[in-house]
Formats: sequence, structure tokens, C-alpha cells
Amino acid sequence: MRRGFLAEPEVVQEGRLIVESQALQWGVAEETVQNAVLVASELLTNAVRATRHRPVSLRLALAEDGLRVEVWDTSPVHPKGAAPDLSMPETPVPDDAPDPGGWGLGIVEYLSEEHGVRAEFEGKTVWARLKTQFR
Repeated sequence: MRRGFLAEPEVVQEGRLIVESQALQWGVAEETVQNAVLVASELLTNAVRATRHRPVSLRLALAEDGLRVEVWDTSPVHPKGAAPDLSMPETPVPDDAPDPGGWGLGIVEYLSEEHGVRAEFEGKTVWARLKTQFR
């Protein structure tokens, strides 16, 4: 299953719904579905941040080795896997302060059996393979 979008914030929610619906149709177990939804959300969020208003695509494939989630975007820059800063700030941070980010690839790494980046002719594909259980 492949779906193309323009990189806008609302495609993240749309992508989550598409992944959930397709994985459930394939008979994937609920825990794997939720993991795939979260991985797709993180990968789409990164693509939107990197290539706002440009084409992106979401691909979901069920194979013998697991469920693959892939997001292609037009940026040649590979995402950085640096850990977020977990140090305590010197002054209190307001509850409504924006999250500086940096959690996405750590979440993808935790939930996937394998993940990576593939350079494309135009841009890159960031992918993850999840261990798949069925209902």
C-alpha cells in the first residue's frame, strides 16, 4: 500500500489512520498495529518538518520478515538519531513550552526489529521493519 501527500502537519494524522486501517485489514495483532501507527507518525512528522509543502509518500508492506513502514521525502538529508537532551534545566520550564523534539528515531529504534535510511534518486526513504504478530 502506498499513499502520496503534500508535507503538511495534517498528513501525520491521516497517515496514522491509513496504517491502522490497512494493518487491521491484514489481520495484524493490535499491539503490532499500534506500534506501526506510532512509527508511521514519527517518520511522517520528520518528513513534514524536513520538506514542508513538498511531496512525501507513505508505504506499508506486509512481508515474510515483518511489517515494513516506509516514508519517502525529497530531502537528501538523513535524519539525526541523536538522543534528546534529558538534563534538568536551570530554571523551571512552563507547562506550555514547546517540546524541542528529538524523540522520533529513538521511538522507531525501540519499536522496530530493524530500521534505516535509503538514499533515492530524489530524496530518501526512512524505513522500519516491525516484528509482526497476527490476530
